[in-house]
Amino acid sequence: MSFFNRAGLLAGLMLAAGAAAVQAQEVTLRYSNWLPAGYALDVELMEPWIAAIEQATQGRVKIQKSPKVVGSVASQYDVVADGMADMSLMVLSYAPGRFPQVEAMELPFASDDESRTSPAVWATYERFLADKDVFPDVVPLALFQTGVFHVFTTGRDLSAADNWKGAKIRTSSPSLTRIIELLGGTPINKPVSEVYELASGGVIDGATTPPDALLGFKLDDVLDTMTFVPGSLGSTTVLVSVNPDAWARISEADQQAIRQVSGAAVARMSGDLHRKETEAAIAAMQAKGMTIHRMGDAELARMKERVAPLTAEWLEKAKAAGMEDPQEMLDFFHAQLNRPAG
Repeated sequence: MSFFNRAGLLAGLMLAAGAAAVQAQEVTLRYSNWLPAGYALDVELMEPWIAAIEQATQGRVKIQKSPKVVGSVASQYDVVADGMADMSLMVLSYAPGRFPQVEAMELPFASDDESRTSPAVWATYERFLADKDVFPDVVPLALFQTGVFHVFTTGRDLSAADNWKGAKIRTSSPSLTRIIELLGGTPINKPVSEVYELASGGVIDGATTPPDALLGFKLDDVLDTMTFVPGSLGSTTVLVSVNPDAWARISEADQQAIRQVSGAAVARMSGDLHRKETEAAIAAMQAKGMTIHRMGDAELARMKERVAPLTAEWLEKAKAAGMEDPQEMLDFFHAQLNRPAG
């Protein structure tokens, strides 16, 4: 064997050994946790997913949850981007206007079946947004939705479109804010963690929230009346991402293993979880004797007519953000929501 062949063989062996060493490297990701103890999203989705990541990487990638939130709940995207934490869950609507493309999937009346919404969100993201640098400062691992939104009040019946006029309603997204405005109400943009104090103090008349969040944050003590809106008022989209520098410490093989248990897999888990949680929450409300109104067909049609400008406004906003054909993405999202089960 010539010197050059031996040198080439040695170099190849060294590269292989180096790759194996990198693959075997252990990495611990610091996860900024802000969900309340025992909350289903944490216990039944994030915890199993964290375990799945550790299993898929044979223990080389571990995720260490912080005892309390790093930074503020609303700033989790920047917390991860700036490396204050390696990983976190971010409610995108807590940064209104920053991610306009995603807002299409939060428009109202799309679906009130959570088992469909999260998978549709991930499929739409992969098809239209994954290569568009929508989240340029982080590495996205999962995009899904929480439970769909209805409205809860301190006694006010909002099953008639006219009854929204003058109502002070907590909102948490640009879409929900605009719905309340178009119906003549006053939107109060606050995190769900502040709703109890606002409602008990009479600052708000009600709040838009998923039913499971109402119980999870113990808001049923102050919000005793629900108005169920067929098709729902929309949902809020959640991003789980990793800091790019932290991601780069993970071997390519382990990155691929993590992606296998993220994305579509997490979307399915989220959909099944939130459908179950919504059904259980409504059953618990009925057992407790809460008043539940259901918006009828005529009032729903009246509501849709008044809220119609919202979709046109989003289309213009998406074009301004650089999307060539936002209607195509919106149509694809609705088609995914209406796909036959199975």
